[in-house]
Amino acid sequence: MWAQILLLVRGAAPANFAMVMSTGIVSIALHLLGCETGALALFYVNIAMFFWLWGVYIWRIFQFPDAFLDDMRNHARGPGYLTIVAGTGLLANQCALLWGRYDLACALFWLALVVWLFFIWADFVALFTAKEKMPLEKGINGGWLLNTVSCQALVILGCVIIGHTSWNKETAFLLLAGLYGVGYMLYIVVITLITYRLCYKPLPPEELDPAYWVNAGAVAITTLAGSELILRAPESPFLQDILPFIKGMTLMAWAFAAWWVVLLLALGVWRHAIRKYPFAYVPTYWSMVFPMGMFTACTIMFSKAVQMPALLTVPHLFIYVALIGWLGTFAGMGHHLWKKLFKADSATQTKQPS
Repeated sequence: MWAQILLLVRGAAPANFAMVMSTGIVSIALHLLGCETGALALFYVNIAMFFWLWGVYIWRIFQFPDAFLDDMRNHARGPGYLTIVAGTGLLANQCALLWGRYDLACALFWLALVVWLFFIWADFVALFTAKEKMPLEKGINGGWLLNTVSCQALVILGCVIIGHTSWNKETAFLLLAGLYGVGYMLYIVVITLITYRLCYKPLPPEELDPAYWVNAGAVAITTLAGSELILRAPESPFLQDILPFIKGMTLMAWAFAAWWVVLLLALGVWRHAIRKYPFAYVPTYWSMVFPMGMFTACTIMFSKAVQMPALLTVPHLFIYVALIGWLGTFAGMGHHLWKKLFKADSATQTKQPS
């Protein structure tokens, strides 16, 4: 079994922290809808996932540094490391909202910020300077939008903890609003490339990776970040000055997230029902669960921010989609790990001569 564990660690996907992102946002959505038991249950699962994955990532960096660096230079896999930022930020939100532990949330904010400061530039430098580059249709996917997701995760967490820090609020809100804008601009740049790839390059069903669901998740988390800034506007003259701008941008983000959700569901039907592509667990399925939970949570907060309670019908229905997606992906991951570890180990023992 030890050999199988080492193979799993070496081949661990950079985007594995998407499971922490997905579990965290579904838990927060349940909390916002008043289902505290479910929210807490997923919170405890998320704590276990968080420490397990940090152990795997640190082990992989020290034992297999070549694999870590190869992923950094890989257009398709490199941006996945930014799931660490978003996953850490969402766990911090859970600590604040479900435990009332703003001290832990603040500590996790600084951890997420340090990771973000490294990967948001190091990844682009590695990709820009790589000697060999993939063609567009092989190198780009929804994972590139984790640049936006990581920015907005820090904005949301900053808004949640700002009242429990010694920060100068005007300066902090200026920086958070600026980061919101950086995330928005990165979305515009990357989604243009992704749309070009989907429209003008062949799209066999095997290349319609679940990571493309981040197309919706990135604007959904942008909606949540904008809603947090709108709700904090009474605390800041600066935010009040730019409030109409933030409201307009947040409305566009929410509407575009809704548009993508419908389109991605239709593409999923095309992939699996029409083209008969089989369901098989891959880590990027967590990137599909995340937008489901995020669209639920962001619609709740957006309805509060713009005082439109009629929108709450959407999250009361969509939370079931998010829960089914989470349960299915969690079960798929468990089966995948069992097969890799125990079935492979049994097969190896069977082949050995007695």
